[in-house]
Amino acid sequence: MFISDEMAQDYLARGILMTFPVVGIAMGTWGFFWEVFLLFSVFIVGRRKGMLTASVFLALGYIAALLVYQVNAINYLGFVPLAGLLGVFGWQKGWPVRVSFFWSAVLAGSLGVAQTLPFIVQGIDANTASAMINTTIEQYQASGMLEIMGQQGISEVQIRDILQQGIEIYALVLPSIAAILAIIEFGFVFYFVRRLFRKDLVWVPFTHWRLPWYAVWGAVLGIACYLLGDQFSWAFIRGLGINLMVVYGALTLVLGIAAYLFLLQSPKIPRLLKWVLILLNLIYFMFSFVSIIIFGLFDLVVNFRRLPEES
Repeated sequence: MFISDEMAQDYLARGILMTFPVVGIAMGTWGFFWEVFLLFSVFIVGRRKGMLTASVFLALGYIAALLVYQVNAINYLGFVPLAGLLGVFGWQKGWPVRVSFFWSAVLAGSLGVAQTLPFIVQGIDANTASAMINTTIEQYQASGMLEIMGQQGISEVQIRDILQQGIEIYALVLPSIAAILAIIEFGFVFYFVRRLFRKDLVWVPFTHWRLPWYAVWGAVLGIACYLLGDQFSWAFIRGLGINLMVVYGALTLVLGIAAYLFLLQSPKIPRLLKWVLILLNLIYFMFSFVSIIIFGLFDLVVNFRRLPEES
């Protein structure tokens, strides 16, 4: 009996959806790449057999993990692959690429944050923070960095203060870090799956990447939450605003680079001017970095590239 490559991929993808949650916990290998395999499988099964079939097989995998490891499975499982189902749904409904990606990325980021909620609620207690600082100081001492810093006028007390501030900042922006990693994970799979099915799906080059215009309201909400939280000393609202701004900083950086490269490709700009701009970007890197983020943010509304809404 002859089995085509497409059929073999379909069977393999179904097998991954049903078994990887249990196997990942059993082997202790659940993580970024494990979820990438599941996302690929969701898209392959969903594209060829429909969202319902992909949902059933993915649900069977998670249910099997819960049956074997019971409630403890929740401590290990990641649910970012569920965002792939929304991506498949968007394809079936004929959503524009930017709309399908945006809402799927929102779901992926939210699911990524949900995995960190127990840690966020618990927080980093003083003993844990102190242990982390002591371990870092010991490493600096063993490598000789502590002595070098001392020669430069930086005392151990100052280093401890800096490390303490770093831990506090890390705890504050941990949700945004989790969201960005989840979006990167989803975006990586979304990109390569669209290349895999490029005969059936519209291919969008990098310089044409964009999000729907209303995505800018997320950044507006982040700024508003930060200002209100800071004004009225509402720690939760302020933290929400900071995390939203960090996530949008990463997203608009990518969009800004895409828009900037699009404009650099314009034949109306002299080649000499292009090289001068690139050289200035390298010299004033931090200024260029921030400028591109702002450029990408405003491109959501202004559409500097004048791309049609269907692209």
